[in-house]
Amino acid sequence: MEVEGLPLDRISSLPPNIIQHILTLMPLRDAFKTSILSQNWRYHCLHIPKLQFDDFKEPPHETLSVKCKLFHVVYTILLLHRGPILSVSLALLQLKSCCEVDQIILHLSRDATLKEFTLWFWTGDAHKLLSAFFKLQQLTVLNLINCVFQPPVTFKGFSKLVKFYCIDVIITGEVFLQLISNCPLLNDFSLIGEEKHLLGCWNSNFVELFERLPLLKQLRMSCYSVKCFATGFIPQKLPTSLVHLKYLHLRGQRFGREVDLLSTLSLVTSCNVETIELEMEHKPTEAMSETAMNLIDNQDYSYVILDHLRAIKIRKFTKMKTGLDFVKLILAKSPMLKKVEIYISQLVDIHDTSDGDPHANPVDRATD
Repeated sequence: MEVEGLPLDRISSLPPNIIQHILTLMPLRDAFKTSILSQNWRYHCLHIPKLQFDDFKEPPHETLSVKCKLFHVVYTILLLHRGPILSVSLALLQLKSCCEVDQIILHLSRDATLKEFTLWFWTGDAHKLLSAFFKLQQLTVLNLINCVFQPPVTFKGFSKLVKFYCIDVIITGEVFLQLISNCPLLNDFSLIGEEKHLLGCWNSNFVELFERLPLLKQLRMSCYSVKCFATGFIPQKLPTSLVHLKYLHLRGQRFGREVDLLSTLSLVTSCNVETIELEMEHKPTEAMSETAMNLIDNQDYSYVILDHLRAIKIRKFTKMKTGLDFVKLILAKSPMLKKVEIYISQLVDIHDTSDGDPHANPVDRATD
């Protein structure tokens, strides 16, 4: 029965932009199942510009491996797809590095339309990126986890890249500096890694780093990546103007070490940052130097005014004197601060009324 003035097939008569929006919000498998609704929906299924394969899960009754099932789905979709592919996400929770991923990258590199690419490997060895990957010159957003970034000698960077998440990526200092020097539009950057990821000679300092990132708005760094640029003399305030930097996230900082405390203070006091997030790391067996313990007391921060800072969040906070001194300094110098979140580490006994002796033994509990 047809209601007067309305066609029976209301779904197929939806505007094209609405259909495309619905499809991009659905898990990819479910999106392609809508092709049975009508020819119109089938057409739009084959023209989805954003392909997200993150949601792949192996049904418990399946006998084929996760790898076979996943790539059967991916290959089928890529072969049937029509029109430009603007975004691809492969966040492979169960999959290890394999040559099938290279085939997908090779396919994507032929059309030169891809703008956003996510490639995450959570387990196994790091995946060495195929040379075809470095031909994706239209990229504006790149998210990599557990990959080997070793470009060919002809690689000149990604000139259109705006956002780059580089997490547990094996890369040398020389390649890294060459990369960011040729990404002039980069404004959202994450460099998270350990000594086994950031290889070779990292002899540049923060000044050289930020001179290559003049438009930087958001920055995330791990303890070791900060250490890579904390070479030589670390000034209280960087001479480079970080006028655009609004968000700063530092992970694994140990305020018992002079270099970590100096680096954090130098970054915080050198920019117009509005939001700061710190995730501390405390090792009870690690001795604190006298220099670090009295660093803030002995330096002049009278010139510092953090009048742009609106929010600060600190996780795994302890009673260490340097951490308390840091918080006092931030609170005293931030007249516009509206939100403060401090999460105490579970290593700290909150019922202990003793002073903040950095050498006191915390309660033996799991960290948060």
